[in-house]
Amino acid sequence: MPTPRPLDPATVARVLLIRPRFIGDICLTLPTLDAVRRAAPGARVAYLVERESAPLLDGDPRVDELFVADRAGDLGATLALGARLRRFAPDLAIDLFCNPRTAALSALSGARTRVGYPNKGWRSALYTHHARPRTLSAIGFHLAALAALGWPAEPGVPRLHIGGPVRAETDAALAALGVPAGARLVGLHPGARWPTRRWDAERYAALAGRYLDAEPHGVALITAGPGEEPRARAIAARLPARRAFVVEGWPIERLVALQSRCAAFVCGDTGPLHTAVASGAPTLGLMSRNRPAMFFPYPASAGHRAYYARVECSPCHRDECDDLRCLARLTVEGAWTLLAGMLARRDAAVGAGA
Repeated sequence: MPTPRPLDPATVARVLLIRPRFIGDICLTLPTLDAVRRAAPGARVAYLVERESAPLLDGDPRVDELFVADRAGDLGATLALGARLRRFAPDLAIDLFCNPRTAALSALSGARTRVGYPNKGWRSALYTHHARPRTLSAIGFHLAALAALGWPAEPGVPRLHIGGPVRAETDAALAALGVPAGARLVGLHPGARWPTRRWDAERYAALAGRYLDAEPHGVALITAGPGEEPRARAIAARLPARRAFVVEGWPIERLVALQSRCAAFVCGDTGPLHTAVASGAPTLGLMSRNRPAMFFPYPASAGHRAYYARVECSPCHRDECDDLRCLARLTVEGAWTLLAGMLARRDAAVGAGA
């Protein structure tokens, strides 16, 4: 394939971004969305996402049109969605997923310029430009799509839009739980789909206890997704009454608003880790199988910290494993040292008027 010419952003009136799932991965594309906006400020921008993750971008002023797809789409549904994309008439389609369906949709959109990844067989042949990432960072991986066009691709920290109504709804829901007004909130999300990403529940409880002992006006919020409720309740039961609350069954947009209210948020390597960062909360990532440089590429200058043991067998790609030394070596003391430093840094910034 000959080297394609750079694309003049002044010729681009409409841009389509494609990343159907998952919530953490969508957060990692947000610096690419921001970079598109900076490069082509007059363009209309659409984003294609699956229904489960659509609330993350619903109402976002950076997205002029949100295309929502069902995950289990047959050929007819894919063709119908392609027709909708064609009516949007993008000049540029950027496929940040590159599975068979998204590759086909980028072509069906009718965009004359299409960016995807090489070495994907027939899928790669559907793109006019190939992104060639030269970085471990998942943020940089997505930004390589803009570098392929000759556009500026400066890394950034993901930010989600949180509207006023959902903020008010979240504050009312916290009050209904009995969370004291003005309490200093620290959130902890102990759940994860795969055991290689789940830190021990007793350690979460011990870490929350260290925080509550150190902060007389502190409150711990234990968040839980579907199926994670028993784990969250067991952790809260080990903590002082009226100072630890379980937050369960909340929609994703309200969870993000809650995270934005936290002085810090603690989470394993799963979706809410990235929404916490994108909410603006200083975030402690308990990294096990995945190296932080790739899947927690967030700067300490923004208040974030990764806790990673660098054990002999990591990084790896296992969802299940009989040897969880990567998690066992993340101690309560080590996590508390990082979390206490994050809270002190935030106090200093507030005191300085930052």
